[in-house]
Amino acid sequence: MNLQVIIAGDGWVLDKHGALLAEAFGGRLFTEPIADGWPDVTYLMNYMQMRKLQPSVRYGKVISMMTHHEPSMAAYWDSACRQSDALVPMSQTTAAQIPKQHIHKSTTIPLPVPGYIMQRRPRIGIAGIRNPANEHRKGWDLVDRLRADHPEWDITTTGGALSEPEMLAWYRSLDVYLCPSRYEGGPMGVLEAHAMGVSVVKPHQVGWCDDVPGATFRAGDYATMERAVATEAGYMDCGTSCGNYTTTDYIEAHRRLFASLL
Repeated sequence: MNLQVIIAGDGWVLDKHGALLAEAFGGRLFTEPIADGWPDVTYLMNYMQMRKLQPSVRYGKVISMMTHHEPSMAAYWDSACRQSDALVPMSQTTAAQIPKQHIHKSTTIPLPVPGYIMQRRPRIGIAGIRNPANEHRKGWDLVDRLRADHPEWDITTTGGALSEPEMLAWYRSLDVYLCPSRYEGGPMGVLEAHAMGVSVVKPHQVGWCDDVPGATFRAGDYATMERAVATEAGYMDCGTSCGNYTTTDYIEAHRRLFASLL
């Protein structure tokens, strides 16, 4: 298949995804289309590139990637719907805006989340200094079990006193703050994490933990603690929440689309 992907050339996200498609299918990337009968498929990234096509010129099968509909661009939208052999709305909302007479040409394919983001692990933080005197009270044994059971999580501790800038940076790096303690007067970390907008997992009836919003577990009970952390971490896990938005999904959906046209 000879594929040409037409991009705006402005360096924005659609250019990057156009390059991804061209590389995956051995295609070529242009800001101006080739019209010599070479391409089997001309992929417009996005439908605004339709204005670059000349009438009565062979471009192979024309696919228009449909980002969004807005009144000021209605003429280009309508033209792309009429003249394209296939339409690729990037969301279900966009797909619903395709005119009914052209909906048979429509295949929704969302843009993928970059791989380096998909590989990011949920980060769970515990504040405090570990020592034999507080091992049981602070619940460090529960943290050890959590680490062993969930290598897919990035479990981090402060490990000692931090400066104010370091402490702020540490809290900002977290998805979930966990207080595993069995007994506490506070602790400050629960309040600090909540103040920083971090999801908090804390034990019931320990210090002021019940006064702070967040997920609760039975103090000292590993099973309920693990479940609470897993629930909160699941919201932050790209592999779970964005599982249908991978680069592989994106390429395979286009492979099926190209096969259906040629």
